[in-house]
Amino acid sequence: MSDWITDSQDEQNFEGLVRDADQIHIPIFQRSYVWKNKQLAELLADIDQVRSGVEETQFMGAIVAYEKPFRGNAVGRMRALEIVDGQQRILTLYVFVMALVECIASFDKDEALELVRLYLLLPSRRGLEITTRIVPAFADRSQFRIIWDRINSPSILQDKLAEVQLLLPPPSGSAEGELLSQYERILRHIKSELSVDPDNSLEHLREMLGIVTGHLSFVHLKLTDASAATKIFERLNFRGVKVGVVDLVRNEVFASLAEDPVNAQRVFDHIWSPFEAAFVGRAEHFFFPYCLIQDSNTRKSELFMQLRASWKGLAPEQMINDMKPLQGPFLAIDQTGYQSGSKEISRRLDRLVRLRRPASVYPYVMSMLLEYERSSIKEKTVVELLDALESFLIRRAIVGLEPTGLHAVFKGLWGQMKNHNVSEFKRQIKARPTIQWPSDGDVKGAIEKRALARANVCGYILVEYDQSLKGDNPPLLPTIEHILPQTLGEGSEWAKVFNKEQHKHMKDLLANVVPLSSPLNSSLQDSPYNVKKARYKKESMFTTPRALADKWAGWNPKSIEQRTKVLAEWAIARWPVSI
Repeated sequence: MSDWITDSQDEQNFEGLVRDADQIHIPIFQRSYVWKNKQLAELLADIDQVRSGVEETQFMGAIVAYEKPFRGNAVGRMRALEIVDGQQRILTLYVFVMALVECIASFDKDEALELVRLYLLLPSRRGLEITTRIVPAFADRSQFRIIWDRINSPSILQDKLAEVQLLLPPPSGSAEGELLSQYERILRHIKSELSVDPDNSLEHLREMLGIVTGHLSFVHLKLTDASAATKIFERLNFRGVKVGVVDLVRNEVFASLAEDPVNAQRVFDHIWSPFEAAFVGRAEHFFFPYCLIQDSNTRKSELFMQLRASWKGLAPEQMINDMKPLQGPFLAIDQTGYQSGSKEISRRLDRLVRLRRPASVYPYVMSMLLEYERSSIKEKTVVELLDALESFLIRRAIVGLEPTGLHAVFKGLWGQMKNHNVSEFKRQIKARPTIQWPSDGDVKGAIEKRALARANVCGYILVEYDQSLKGDNPPLLPTIEHILPQTLGEGSEWAKVFNKEQHKHMKDLLANVVPLSSPLNSSLQDSPYNVKKARYKKESMFTTPRALADKWAGWNPKSIEQRTKVLAEWAIARWPVSI
Protein backbone atom coordinates (compact mmCIF):
# COMPACT_ATOMS: atom_id res chain seq x y z
CA MET A 1 0.00 0.00 0.00
CA SER A 2 1.39 3.43 -0.98
CA ASP A 3 0.12 5.40 2.01
CA TRP A 4 1.92 3.63 4.85
CA ILE A 5 3.01 5.83 7.73
CA THR A 6 6.58 4.46 7.72
CA ASP A 7 8.90 3.27 4.95
CA SER A 8 9.51 0.02 6.81
CA GLN A 9 9.08 -3.20 4.85
CA ASP A 10 7.51 -4.60 8.02
CA GLU A 11 4.56 -2.20 8.16
CA GLN A 12 1.38 -4.23 7.71
CA ASN A 13 -2.37 -4.13 8.00
CA PHE A 14 -4.58 -6.87 9.42
CA GLU A 15 -5.05 -8.44 5.99
CA GLY A 16 -1.30 -8.60 5.49
CA LEU A 17 -0.74 -10.13 8.90
CA VAL A 18 -3.18 -13.02 8.39
CA ARG A 19 -1.70 -13.56 4.92
CA ASP A 20 1.82 -13.52 6.37
CA ALA A 21 1.12 -16.13 9.05
CA ASP A 22 -1.14 -19.17 8.96
CA GLN A 23 -1.98 -18.98 12.64
CA ILE A 24 -1.37 -16.33 15.32
CA HIS A 25 -1.01 -17.59 18.87
CA ILE A 26 -1.29 -15.57 22.04
CA PRO A 27 0.77 -17.20 24.80
CA ILE A 28 -1.48 -19.43 26.83
CA PHE A 29 -0.79 -17.69 30.15
CA GLN A 30 -0.73 -14.19 28.73
CA ARG A 31 -2.99 -11.80 30.62
CA SER A 32 -6.62 -11.80 29.54
CA TYR A 33 -8.14 -9.37 27.08
CA VAL A 34 -8.54 -6.05 28.92
CA TRP A 35 -9.56 -3.39 26.39
CA LYS A 36 -12.72 -1.57 27.41
CA ASN A 37 -14.97 1.12 25.97
CA LYS A 38 -12.21 3.77 26.15
CA GLN A 39 -9.88 1.85 23.85
CA LEU A 40 -12.75 0.96 21.50
CA ALA A 41 -13.70 4.64 21.30
CA GLU A 42 -10.13 5.46 20.27
CA LEU A 43 -10.21 2.73 17.61
CA LEU A 44 -13.57 3.99 16.29
CA ALA A 45 -12.11 7.50 16.15
CA ASP A 46 -9.23 6.12 14.03
CA ILE A 47 -11.73 4.43 11.71
CA ASP A 48 -13.72 7.65 11.40
CA GLN A 49 -10.54 9.63 10.57
CA VAL A 50 -10.02 7.36 7.57
CA ARG A 51 -13.67 7.21 6.55
CA SER A 52 -14.11 10.98 6.66
CA GLY A 53 -10.96 11.57 4.62
CA VAL A 54 -8.85 13.15 7.35
CA GLU A 55 -6.35 10.29 7.05
CA GLU A 56 -5.61 7.60 4.47
CA THR A 57 -4.13 5.25 7.09
CA GLN A 58 -4.07 5.21 10.88
CA PHE A 59 -0.98 3.84 12.61
CA MET A 60 -1.62 1.54 15.57
CA GLY A 61 1.95 1.13 16.81
CA ALA A 62 4.10 -1.98 16.89
CA ILE A 63 3.24 -5.66 17.04
CA VAL A 64 6.07 -7.78 18.47
CA ALA A 65 6.10 -11.47 17.60
CA TYR A 66 8.38 -14.37 16.79
CA GLU A 67 7.93 -17.40 14.57
CA LYS A 68 7.48 -20.61 16.48
CA PRO A 69 7.37 -24.23 15.44
CA PHE A 70 3.82 -25.24 14.55
CA ARG A 71 2.45 -27.82 16.94
CA GLY A 72 0.10 -30.47 15.61
CA ASN A 73 -0.19 -33.00 12.85
CA ALA A 74 -1.32 -30.79 9.97
CA VAL A 75 -0.34 -31.94 6.51
CA GLY A 76 2.05 -29.50 4.83
CA ARG A 77 4.11 -26.60 6.14
CA MET A 78 2.36 -24.29 8.62
CA ARG A 79 3.71 -20.93 9.78
CA ALA A 80 2.76 -19.88 13.31
CA LEU A 81 3.47 -16.58 15.07
CA GLU A 82 3.52 -16.09 18.83
CA ILE A 83 2.46 -12.58 19.87
CA VAL A 84 4.76 -11.09 22.47
CA ASP A 85 3.13 -7.65 22.49
CA GLY A 86 0.01 -6.47 20.65
CA GLN A 87 -2.57 -9.09 21.55
CA GLN A 88 -5.15 -6.46 22.53
CA ARG A 89 -5.00 -4.77 19.11
CA ILE A 90 -4.90 -7.97 17.07
CA LEU A 91 -7.70 -9.66 19.00
CA THR A 92 -9.83 -6.50 18.77
CA LEU A 93 -9.42 -6.34 14.99
CA TYR A 94 -10.25 -10.05 14.71
CA VAL A 95 -13.52 -9.79 16.69
CA PHE A 96 -14.33 -6.54 14.85
CA VAL A 97 -14.20 -8.52 11.59
CA MET A 98 -16.40 -11.19 13.23
CA ALA A 99 -18.98 -8.54 14.13
CA LEU A 100 -18.94 -7.21 10.55
CA VAL A 101 -19.36 -10.77 9.25
CA GLU A 102 -22.40 -11.23 11.52
CA CYS A 103 -23.96 -8.03 10.14
CA ILE A 104 -23.09 -8.77 6.50
CA ALA A 105 -24.62 -12.26 6.84
CA SER A 106 -28.05 -10.68 7.29
CA PHE A 107 -27.70 -9.26 3.75
CA ASP A 108 -25.55 -11.82 1.91
CA LYS A 109 -24.55 -15.12 3.51
CA ASP A 110 -22.24 -16.09 0.65
CA GLU A 111 -20.28 -12.86 1.00
CA ALA A 112 -20.08 -13.37 4.77
CA LEU A 113 -18.73 -16.90 4.30
CA GLU A 114 -16.07 -15.65 1.90
CA LEU A 115 -14.91 -13.16 4.55
CA VAL A 116 -14.74 -15.96 7.13
CA ARG A 117 -12.46 -17.89 4.77
CA LEU A 118 -10.33 -14.84 4.02
CA TYR A 119 -9.79 -13.44 7.52
CA LEU A 120 -11.05 -15.75 10.25
CA LEU A 121 -10.41 -19.42 9.44
CA LEU A 122 -7.59 -21.46 7.93
CA PRO A 123 -8.31 -23.40 4.75
CA SER A 124 -9.38 -26.97 5.47
CA ARG A 125 -6.40 -29.23 5.95
CA ARG A 126 -6.01 -32.74 7.28
CA GLY A 127 -4.59 -32.95 10.79
CA LEU A 128 -5.54 -29.47 11.98
CA GLU A 129 -6.76 -29.38 15.59
CA ILE A 130 -7.75 -25.67 15.60
CA THR A 131 -8.70 -23.78 12.44
CA THR A 132 -9.21 -20.23 13.73
CA ARG A 133 -6.49 -17.86 12.49
CA ILE A 134 -6.08 -16.52 16.03
CA VAL A 135 -5.77 -18.72 19.09
CA PRO A 136 -6.38 -16.67 22.27
CA ALA A 137 -4.85 -17.11 25.70
CA PHE A 138 -6.46 -19.62 28.04
CA ALA A 139 -8.29 -16.90 29.96
CA ASP A 140 -10.27 -15.80 26.87
CA ARG A 141 -11.10 -19.04 25.09
CA SER A 142 -14.57 -19.61 26.55
CA GLN A 143 -15.64 -16.10 25.49
CA PHE A 144 -13.99 -16.67 22.10
CA ARG A 145 -16.10 -19.81 21.61
CA ILE A 146 -19.29 -18.01 22.66
CA ILE A 147 -18.68 -15.40 19.94
CA TRP A 148 -18.03 -18.14 17.38
CA ASP A 149 -21.17 -20.01 18.54
CA ARG A 150 -23.09 -16.84 17.75
CA ILE A 151 -21.68 -16.75 14.20
CA ASN A 152 -22.34 -20.48 13.89
CA SER A 153 -26.03 -20.17 14.79
CA PRO A 154 -28.96 -20.98 12.45
CA SER A 155 -29.94 -17.32 12.11
CA ILE A 156 -26.46 -16.27 10.96
CA LEU A 157 -24.09 -18.69 9.19
CA GLN A 158 -24.59 -22.22 10.50
CA ASP A 159 -25.73 -23.62 7.15
CA LYS A 160 -22.80 -22.00 5.31
CA LEU A 161 -20.14 -22.90 7.90
CA ALA A 162 -20.93 -26.55 7.22
CA GLU A 163 -18.85 -26.05 4.06
CA VAL A 164 -15.68 -25.24 6.03
CA GLN A 165 -13.66 -26.86 8.79
CA LEU A 166 -14.57 -25.01 12.01
CA LEU A 167 -12.43 -26.31 14.86
CA LEU A 168 -12.32 -24.04 17.91
CA PRO A 169 -9.84 -23.97 20.81
CA PRO A 170 -11.08 -25.96 23.83
CA PRO A 171 -13.01 -23.73 26.27
CA SER A 172 -11.15 -22.29 29.24
CA GLY A 173 -11.46 -19.22 31.40
CA SER A 174 -14.64 -17.37 32.36
CA ALA A 175 -17.66 -17.32 30.06
CA GLU A 176 -18.02 -13.61 30.82
CA GLY A 177 -15.44 -10.88 30.46
CA GLU A 178 -14.08 -7.99 28.44
CA LEU A 179 -13.66 -9.88 25.15
CA LEU A 180 -17.34 -10.77 24.96
CA SER A 181 -18.35 -7.31 26.22
CA GLN A 182 -16.18 -5.66 23.56
CA TYR A 183 -17.75 -7.78 20.82
CA GLU A 184 -21.20 -6.67 21.96
CA ARG A 185 -20.07 -3.01 22.05
CA ILE A 186 -18.74 -3.30 18.50
CA LEU A 187 -22.01 -4.84 17.32
CA ARG A 188 -24.05 -2.08 18.95
CA HIS A 189 -21.88 0.58 17.33
CA ILE A 190 -22.14 -0.98 13.87
CA LYS A 191 -25.92 -1.36 14.11
CA SER A 192 -26.35 2.21 15.37
CA GLU A 193 -24.44 3.49 12.33
CA LEU A 194 -26.54 1.36 9.97
CA SER A 195 -29.74 2.87 11.37
CA VAL A 196 -28.68 6.32 10.11
CA ASP A 197 -28.76 5.28 6.45
CA PRO A 198 -30.43 1.84 6.20
CA ASP A 199 -30.67 1.94 2.39
CA ASN A 200 -26.88 1.79 2.10
CA SER A 201 -26.18 -0.64 4.93
CA LEU A 202 -24.25 -3.25 2.95
CA GLU A 203 -22.02 -0.63 1.30
CA HIS A 204 -21.36 0.92 4.71
CA LEU A 205 -20.37 -2.49 6.13
CA ARG A 206 -18.03 -3.14 3.21
CA GLU A 207 -16.43 0.27 3.67
CA MET A 208 -15.87 -0.35 7.38
CA LEU A 209 -14.43 -3.80 6.68
CA GLY A 210 -12.01 -2.29 4.17
CA ILE A 211 -10.81 0.22 6.75
CA VAL A 212 -10.44 -2.32 9.58
CA THR A 213 -8.52 -4.83 7.45
CA GLY A 214 -6.65 -2.48 5.13
CA HIS A 215 -6.23 1.03 6.54
CA LEU A 216 -5.16 0.44 10.15
CA SER A 217 -1.45 -0.30 10.11
CA PHE A 218 1.25 -1.39 12.51
CA VAL A 219 4.92 -2.24 12.29
CA HIS A 220 5.41 -5.96 12.73
CA LEU A 221 8.66 -6.45 14.65
CA LYS A 222 9.80 -10.04 14.13
CA LEU A 223 12.07 -11.28 16.90
CA THR A 224 14.65 -13.92 16.18
CA ASP A 225 14.40 -14.95 19.81
CA ALA A 226 11.53 -14.34 22.24
CA SER A 227 14.06 -13.53 24.98
CA ALA A 228 14.84 -10.26 23.14
CA ALA A 229 11.35 -8.96 24.05
CA THR A 230 12.54 -7.16 27.20
CA LYS A 231 15.08 -5.11 25.26
CA ILE A 232 12.44 -4.24 22.64
CA PHE A 233 10.00 -3.07 25.32
CA GLU A 234 12.62 -0.87 26.97
CA ARG A 235 13.15 0.98 23.69
CA LEU A 236 9.50 1.09 22.59
CA ASN A 237 8.29 2.41 25.91
CA PHE A 238 11.10 4.88 26.55
CA ARG A 239 9.53 8.12 27.69
CA GLY A 240 10.99 10.54 25.19
CA VAL A 241 9.72 14.07 24.54
CA LYS A 242 7.06 14.15 21.84
CA VAL A 243 7.85 16.27 18.79
CA GLY A 244 4.80 18.29 17.81
CA VAL A 245 3.74 20.08 14.64
CA VAL A 246 4.64 23.41 16.22
CA ASP A 247 8.25 22.19 16.62
CA LEU A 248 8.39 21.14 12.97
CA VAL A 249 6.88 24.46 11.88
CA ARG A 250 9.36 26.42 13.97
CA ASN A 251 12.24 24.48 12.43
CA GLU A 252 10.85 25.07 8.94
CA VAL A 253 10.41 28.80 9.54
CA PHE A 254 14.00 29.24 10.68
CA ALA A 255 15.70 26.74 8.35
CA SER A 256 16.62 29.45 5.84
CA LEU A 257 18.22 31.61 8.57
CA ALA A 258 20.68 29.00 9.78
CA GLU A 259 23.58 31.01 8.37
CA ASP A 260 22.31 34.36 9.68
CA PRO A 261 22.16 34.04 13.49
CA VAL A 262 21.66 37.74 14.17
CA ASN A 263 18.62 38.00 11.90
CA ALA A 264 17.33 34.61 13.15
CA GLN A 265 17.44 35.85 16.74
CA ARG A 266 15.64 39.05 15.75
CA VAL A 267 12.84 37.21 13.96
CA PHE A 268 12.56 34.70 16.82
CA ASP A 269 12.41 37.32 19.59
CA HIS A 270 10.20 39.91 17.94
CA ILE A 271 7.99 37.97 15.50
CA TRP A 272 7.88 34.24 16.21
CA SER A 273 7.87 34.25 20.02
CA PRO A 274 4.91 36.67 20.38
CA PHE A 275 3.06 34.72 17.68
CA GLU A 276 3.57 31.34 19.40
CA ALA A 277 2.94 32.73 22.90
CA ALA A 278 -0.46 34.10 21.84
CA PHE A 279 -1.74 30.53 21.39
CA VAL A 280 -1.28 29.87 25.14
CA GLY A 281 -0.22 26.28 24.55
CA ARG A 282 -2.83 25.58 21.85
CA ALA A 283 -0.65 26.09 18.76
CA GLU A 284 -0.72 22.35 17.92
CA HIS A 285 -4.46 22.65 17.23
CA PHE A 286 -4.13 25.64 14.89
CA PHE A 287 -2.27 24.20 11.93
CA PHE A 288 -4.80 21.61 10.74
CA PRO A 289 -7.76 24.02 10.34
CA TYR A 290 -5.31 26.58 8.92
CA CYS A 291 -4.31 24.05 6.21
CA LEU A 292 -7.92 22.98 5.57
CA ILE A 293 -8.87 26.59 4.82
CA GLN A 294 -6.19 26.59 2.10
CA ASP A 295 -6.98 23.08 0.82
CA SER A 296 -9.99 21.24 2.26
CA ASN A 297 -8.60 17.89 1.06
CA THR A 298 -5.59 18.07 3.40
CA ARG A 299 -5.20 15.05 5.66
CA LYS A 300 -3.56 15.25 9.06
CA SER A 301 -0.77 12.95 7.94
CA GLU A 302 -0.06 15.38 5.07
CA LEU A 303 -0.21 18.48 7.26
CA PHE A 304 3.47 19.34 7.37
CA MET A 305 3.97 18.59 3.66
CA GLN A 306 1.06 20.93 2.87
CA LEU A 307 2.58 23.67 5.01
CA ARG A 308 5.95 23.33 3.31
CA ALA A 309 4.37 23.43 -0.14
CA SER A 310 2.32 26.54 0.64
CA TRP A 311 5.38 28.37 2.04
CA LYS A 312 7.76 27.49 -0.77
CA GLY A 313 9.86 30.53 -1.60
CA LEU A 314 8.64 32.59 1.38
CA ALA A 315 10.95 34.25 3.89
CA PRO A 316 10.43 33.44 7.62
CA GLU A 317 8.57 36.69 8.29
CA GLN A 318 6.31 36.02 5.31
CA MET A 319 5.46 32.53 6.63
CA ILE A 320 4.43 33.95 9.99
CA ASN A 321 2.50 36.79 8.38
CA ASP A 322 0.66 34.24 6.24
CA MET A 323 -0.64 32.56 9.41
CA LYS A 324 -1.36 35.66 11.47
CA PRO A 325 -4.73 36.66 9.91
CA LEU A 326 -6.22 33.33 11.02
CA GLN A 327 -4.68 33.35 14.51
CA GLY A 328 -7.35 35.66 15.97
CA PRO A 329 -10.28 33.69 14.47
CA PHE A 330 -8.73 30.46 15.78
CA LEU A 331 -8.34 31.82 19.30
CA ALA A 332 -11.90 33.16 19.20
CA ILE A 333 -13.48 29.76 18.52
CA ASP A 334 -10.90 27.73 20.45
CA GLN A 335 -10.70 29.54 23.77
CA THR A 336 -11.41 33.28 24.10
CA GLY A 337 -14.94 33.50 22.66
CA TYR A 338 -14.15 37.10 21.73
CA GLN A 339 -14.43 39.01 18.47
CA SER A 340 -13.00 42.51 18.47
CA GLY A 341 -15.55 45.17 17.60
CA SER A 342 -18.69 43.07 18.08
CA LYS A 343 -20.43 42.24 21.36
CA GLU A 344 -23.09 40.21 19.53
CA ILE A 345 -20.59 37.99 17.70
CA SER A 346 -18.57 37.62 20.92
CA ARG A 347 -21.69 36.43 22.76
CA ARG A 348 -22.21 33.70 20.15
CA LEU A 349 -18.57 32.66 20.14
CA ASP A 350 -18.52 32.48 23.93
CA ARG A 351 -21.52 30.14 23.83
CA LEU A 352 -19.82 27.89 21.27
CA VAL A 353 -16.68 27.72 23.41
CA ARG A 354 -18.72 26.83 26.50
CA LEU A 355 -20.63 24.29 24.44
CA ARG A 356 -17.26 22.64 23.69
CA ARG A 357 -17.91 22.73 19.95
CA PRO A 358 -16.22 19.93 17.96
CA ALA A 359 -12.92 20.87 16.33
CA SER A 360 -14.42 19.93 12.96
CA VAL A 361 -16.23 23.30 12.80
CA TYR A 362 -13.02 25.35 13.16
CA PRO A 363 -12.28 25.88 9.43
CA TYR A 364 -15.87 27.05 8.85
CA VAL A 365 -15.97 29.49 11.78
CA MET A 366 -12.42 30.74 11.23
CA SER A 367 -13.18 31.48 7.56
CA MET A 368 -16.35 33.31 8.58
CA LEU A 369 -14.57 35.48 11.15
CA LEU A 370 -11.74 36.25 8.72
CA GLU A 371 -14.28 37.49 6.15
CA TYR A 372 -15.92 39.62 8.84
CA GLU A 373 -12.58 41.17 9.82
CA ARG A 374 -11.97 41.96 6.16
CA SER A 375 -15.44 43.60 6.03
CA SER A 376 -16.59 41.11 3.38
CA ILE A 377 -19.70 40.13 5.39
CA LYS A 378 -21.85 42.03 7.86
CA GLU A 379 -22.15 41.49 11.61
CA LYS A 380 -25.82 40.52 11.26
CA THR A 381 -24.90 37.71 8.83
CA VAL A 382 -22.24 36.33 11.18
CA VAL A 383 -24.65 36.42 14.12
CA GLU A 384 -27.33 34.55 12.17
CA LEU A 385 -24.87 31.92 10.91
CA LEU A 386 -23.41 31.33 14.38
CA ASP A 387 -26.93 30.99 15.81
CA ALA A 388 -27.74 28.41 13.13
CA LEU A 389 -24.52 26.53 13.86
CA GLU A 390 -25.28 26.47 17.60
CA SER A 391 -28.81 25.18 16.96
CA PHE A 392 -27.40 22.45 14.71
CA LEU A 393 -24.80 21.36 17.29
CA ILE A 394 -27.01 21.60 20.38
CA ARG A 395 -29.93 19.75 18.81
CA ARG A 396 -27.60 16.93 17.81
CA ALA A 397 -26.12 16.85 21.32
CA ILE A 398 -29.57 16.75 22.96
CA VAL A 399 -30.64 13.84 20.75
CA GLY A 400 -27.33 12.07 21.37
CA LEU A 401 -25.74 12.19 17.92
CA GLU A 402 -21.96 11.94 17.95
CA PRO A 403 -19.92 14.44 15.88
CA THR A 404 -18.99 11.56 13.55
CA GLY A 405 -18.89 12.73 9.94
CA LEU A 406 -18.88 16.47 10.71
CA HIS A 407 -15.28 16.87 9.55
CA ALA A 408 -16.34 16.00 6.00
CA VAL A 409 -19.16 18.58 6.23
CA PHE A 410 -17.27 21.56 7.63
CA LYS A 411 -13.73 21.18 6.26
CA GLY A 412 -14.57 23.06 3.06
CA LEU A 413 -18.09 24.28 3.76
CA TRP A 414 -17.38 28.02 3.72
CA GLY A 415 -15.95 27.82 0.20
CA GLN A 416 -18.77 25.56 -0.99
CA MET A 417 -21.56 27.91 0.10
CA LYS A 418 -22.86 29.89 -2.88
CA ASN A 419 -24.34 32.49 -0.54
CA HIS A 420 -23.26 33.06 3.02
CA ASN A 421 -26.63 32.99 4.74
CA VAL A 422 -28.67 30.63 6.90
CA SER A 423 -30.77 29.31 4.01
CA GLU A 424 -27.64 28.20 2.17
CA PHE A 425 -26.16 26.71 5.36
CA LYS A 426 -29.29 24.63 5.86
CA ARG A 427 -29.30 23.61 2.19
CA GLN A 428 -25.73 22.36 2.45
CA ILE A 429 -26.53 20.26 5.53
CA LYS A 430 -29.70 18.90 3.96
CA ALA A 431 -27.71 17.82 0.90
CA ARG A 432 -25.84 15.33 3.11
CA PRO A 433 -28.37 12.58 3.92
CA THR A 434 -26.21 10.89 6.56
CA ILE A 435 -25.90 14.08 8.65
CA GLN A 436 -28.99 14.61 10.78
CA TRP A 437 -30.35 17.95 11.95
CA PRO A 438 -32.92 16.93 14.59
CA SER A 439 -36.45 18.28 14.30
CA ASP A 440 -38.55 19.86 17.07
CA GLY A 441 -40.13 16.46 17.65
CA ASP A 442 -36.73 14.78 17.97
CA VAL A 443 -35.62 17.35 20.56
CA LYS A 444 -38.83 17.05 22.58
CA GLY A 445 -38.61 13.26 22.47
CA ALA A 446 -35.01 13.28 23.74
CA ILE A 447 -35.85 15.62 26.62
CA GLU A 448 -38.79 13.39 27.56
CA LYS A 449 -36.87 10.11 27.45
CA ARG A 450 -33.09 10.51 27.29
CA ALA A 451 -30.79 10.44 30.34
CA LEU A 452 -29.48 13.93 29.57
CA ALA A 453 -28.13 14.38 33.11
CA ARG A 454 -25.32 12.02 32.05
CA ALA A 455 -24.66 13.80 28.74
CA ASN A 456 -21.76 16.24 28.31
CA VAL A 457 -24.17 18.91 27.07
CA CYS A 458 -26.22 18.94 30.30
CA GLY A 459 -24.18 21.60 32.12
CA TYR A 460 -24.37 23.95 29.15
CA ILE A 461 -28.15 23.55 28.86
CA LEU A 462 -28.63 24.22 32.58
CA VAL A 463 -26.58 27.42 32.42
CA GLU A 464 -28.45 28.65 29.32
CA TYR A 465 -31.81 27.94 30.95
CA ASP A 466 -30.75 29.64 34.17
CA GLN A 467 -29.65 32.72 32.23
CA SER A 468 -33.01 32.82 30.43
CA LEU A 469 -34.76 33.37 33.77
CA LYS A 470 -34.90 36.76 35.46
CA GLY A 471 -32.21 37.00 38.12
CA ASP A 472 -28.47 37.01 38.70
CA ASN A 473 -26.03 35.26 36.39
CA PRO A 474 -23.40 33.73 38.69
CA PRO A 475 -19.91 33.74 37.12
CA LEU A 476 -18.91 30.29 38.38
CA LEU A 477 -19.77 26.99 36.69
CA PRO A 478 -22.43 24.96 38.52
CA THR A 479 -22.50 21.33 39.50
CA ILE A 480 -25.49 19.19 38.52
CA GLU A 481 -27.94 18.49 41.35
CA HIS A 482 -30.36 15.57 41.01
CA ILE A 483 -33.55 16.61 42.80
CA LEU A 484 -34.77 13.01 42.93
CA PRO A 485 -31.50 11.39 44.17
CA GLN A 486 -29.57 8.97 42.00
CA THR A 487 -29.96 6.28 44.67
CA LEU A 488 -33.39 5.34 45.99
CA GLY A 489 -32.91 4.38 49.63
CA GLU A 490 -35.26 1.77 51.02
CA GLY A 491 -37.72 3.32 53.45
CA SER A 492 -36.69 6.85 52.46
CA GLU A 493 -39.16 9.66 51.83
CA TRP A 494 -38.33 9.41 48.14
CA ALA A 495 -39.23 5.68 48.05
CA LYS A 496 -42.73 6.61 49.19
CA VAL A 497 -43.22 8.83 46.14
CA PHE A 498 -41.33 6.99 43.37
CA ASN A 499 -41.33 3.27 42.67
CA LYS A 500 -38.16 1.60 41.35
CA GLU A 501 -39.23 1.77 37.69
CA GLN A 502 -40.12 5.47 37.92
CA HIS A 503 -36.84 6.19 39.69
CA LYS A 504 -34.82 4.34 37.03
CA HIS A 505 -36.51 6.24 34.21
CA MET A 506 -36.73 9.71 35.75
CA LYS A 507 -33.61 10.26 37.88
CA ASP A 508 -31.40 11.30 34.94
CA LEU A 509 -33.98 13.23 32.92
CA LEU A 510 -33.18 16.88 32.23
CA ALA A 511 -36.30 17.83 34.19
CA ASN A 512 -34.87 16.26 37.35
CA VAL A 513 -31.64 18.30 37.48
CA VAL A 514 -30.83 21.89 38.42
CA PRO A 515 -27.57 23.89 38.68
CA LEU A 516 -26.13 24.32 42.19
CA SER A 517 -22.85 25.41 43.69
CA SER A 518 -20.63 22.50 44.72
CA PRO A 519 -20.85 23.08 48.51
CA LEU A 520 -24.66 23.27 48.50
CA ASN A 521 -24.94 20.24 46.23
CA SER A 522 -22.65 18.17 48.46
CA SER A 523 -24.56 19.07 51.62
CA LEU A 524 -27.98 18.13 50.17
CA GLN A 525 -27.30 14.70 48.60
CA ASP A 526 -30.43 12.53 49.15
CA SER A 527 -32.28 14.91 51.49
CA PRO A 528 -36.11 14.92 51.23
CA TYR A 529 -37.63 17.45 48.86
CA ASN A 530 -39.03 19.66 51.63
CA VAL A 531 -35.47 20.12 52.95
CA LYS A 532 -34.05 20.73 49.49
CA LYS A 533 -36.82 23.15 48.59
CA ALA A 534 -36.21 25.32 51.65
CA ARG A 535 -32.47 25.46 51.04
CA TYR A 536 -32.92 26.12 47.29
CA LYS A 537 -34.93 29.22 48.19
CA LYS A 538 -32.59 30.42 50.89
CA GLU A 539 -29.10 29.48 49.67
CA SER A 540 -28.98 28.95 45.90
CA MET A 541 -27.11 31.59 43.89
CA PHE A 542 -28.72 30.18 40.73
CA THR A 543 -32.22 31.27 39.74
CA THR A 544 -33.41 27.87 38.50
CA PRO A 545 -33.59 26.06 41.89
CA ARG A 546 -35.29 29.04 43.55
CA ALA A 547 -37.89 29.27 40.76
CA LEU A 548 -38.45 25.51 40.89
CA ALA A 549 -39.00 25.58 44.67
CA ASP A 550 -41.62 28.33 44.23
CA LYS A 551 -43.44 26.51 41.42
CA TRP A 552 -43.60 22.92 42.78
CA ALA A 553 -44.70 22.32 46.38
CA GLY A 554 -43.84 18.63 46.02
CA TRP A 555 -41.55 16.62 43.73
CA ASN A 556 -43.15 13.54 42.21
CA PRO A 557 -43.55 11.86 38.80
CA LYS A 558 -46.23 14.39 37.83
CA SER A 559 -43.89 17.30 38.69
CA ILE A 560 -41.14 15.83 36.48
CA GLU A 561 -43.58 15.33 33.60
CA GLN A 562 -44.76 18.92 33.91
CA ARG A 563 -41.24 20.32 34.02
CA THR A 564 -40.24 18.14 31.07
CA LYS A 565 -42.85 19.88 28.92
CA VAL A 566 -41.65 23.30 30.09
CA LEU A 567 -38.02 22.49 29.25
CA ALA A 568 -38.89 20.91 25.89
CA GLU A 569 -40.82 24.00 24.77
CA TRP A 570 -38.06 26.27 26.02
CA ALA A 571 -35.34 24.27 24.20
CA ILE A 572 -36.97 24.41 20.77
CA ALA A 573 -37.60 28.14 21.26
CA ARG A 574 -34.02 28.72 22.46
CA TRP A 575 -32.49 26.79 19.52
CA PRO A 576 -35.18 27.30 16.87
CA VAL A 577 -33.23 26.78 13.64
CA SER A 578 -33.96 23.40 12.05
CA ILE A 579 -34.58 21.83 8.68
